[in-house]
Amino acid sequence: MVTAGSFRIHTWAKYLQRFGWRPIILTRHWLPSTRVPWEENENTLSKEKAPDIGCLVYRTGYKQARKSIWALRARLTEEKSPSKAKAAFRKMLSYMLRNFLLLPDEYIGWKSIAYEAGCDILNEHHIDAILATGMPWTSFLVANDLSRENNVPWVADYRDPWTQPTTLGLKKEYAVVIMRNRPTEKRLMKRASALVHISEPLQKGLSKYLNRDVALIPNGYDPELISSFESCKPSGSVFTISFVGTLHTNTNPHVFLEGFRRFVEKLNLSPETCHLSFTGSGFWYLEEEYELFDKIRPFIQLEGEVSHEEALKRMHKAHVLLSFPLDMEGCFPAKTYEYFASGRPILVSPDGKYRGTVRDILEMTKAGIILNSPEEIANWLAIKYKEFQKTGGVHSDTDMEAVKEFSRDKQTEKLAHILNEIVEKKPSSSL
Repeated sequence: MVTAGSFRIHTWAKYLQRFGWRPIILTRHWLPSTRVPWEENENTLSKEKAPDIGCLVYRTGYKQARKSIWALRARLTEEKSPSKAKAAFRKMLSYMLRNFLLLPDEYIGWKSIAYEAGCDILNEHHIDAILATGMPWTSFLVANDLSRENNVPWVADYRDPWTQPTTLGLKKEYAVVIMRNRPTEKRLMKRASALVHISEPLQKGLSKYLNRDVALIPNGYDPELISSFESCKPSGSVFTISFVGTLHTNTNPHVFLEGFRRFVEKLNLSPETCHLSFTGSGFWYLEEEYELFDKIRPFIQLEGEVSHEEALKRMHKAHVLLSFPLDMEGCFPAKTYEYFASGRPILVSPDGKYRGTVRDILEMTKAGIILNSPEEIANWLAIKYKEFQKTGGVHSDTDMEAVKEFSRDKQTEKLAHILNEIVEKKPSSSL
């Protein structure tokens, strides 16, 4: 399954080989139809060499814990107009699964299968270190058990917070699962040889919470992949503003949409000369929640998920790229780094909790601007549009040398340094 998190590990496996490491990947079989976690497949272990990154990939079968309850909840979710009793029952099932039946997460059914496969790999190959990435947090359980039983150091890579409040705020429906997972997290992290997080606020928060050092390796972009899209240029006849990715429900696109409405009305623009493009997922609530959406609907193109390559192409074909803040301090979409690498000006709106994360990177790279009011947005877009009319394009001040600091090869070099250190410090016997 292709997710933002998978690109992090994929490129690490690709570039680690340049720094003297030979990665071996352990994952599950992902069937073409797999869309929900309770879809099981045969418990067999396969081995293949990934042609694009040149390393071994082991795939296991998958068994879903509490499958019957998951399936029942799914059937209730699919009902378009459930009764109040069914809706309440579905909510109760969700609460029980999340807080009591599936700990640390819904992938716990994979733990024993992955552990057995990991033991087979350790018997077949000389393994110097184990790297686990979460979520799912079940992978941390597997790595810890393999490390303890085989005297191999392991690294915990946090792509998200686990039990820190910034994960899901302090919403009462998540309070129980956070409290129940905290002892597990603290126990596992005491044994991990090194910890890694994706942003400075989250790194510092985790370090304080666990009272130990946490390394910082942010997400980034693959320079080799980006270079193949350098020839893609924006249209000279249609001013294009693009959002590419997932529009999460804890974002606020309404400030921008109101600013866009003022912009097109102020310049009396037509849909033939200006497009607002959304590519990805999560757009359903725009029309439901934005009361003035109909007035700008002719300018807007909504399209579902596309391939990673097509997404990158659309970034490069835009005059302006949009980014909306997540209501989680220290968290922002991984695709933002690919935005930077495209060299297109980025408009972030509104500020929200981007403070100290994207704001710092924007200032460092000069890649874009943060605007907090519809009037600011309308005025800024008007300036860009007039530049487009005059020159056929939009100038970007992006410092591409600064952007290179976020290339995946540079980030992987940091990881290689961590792996080298923990191997040198490895104790002679099991703890």
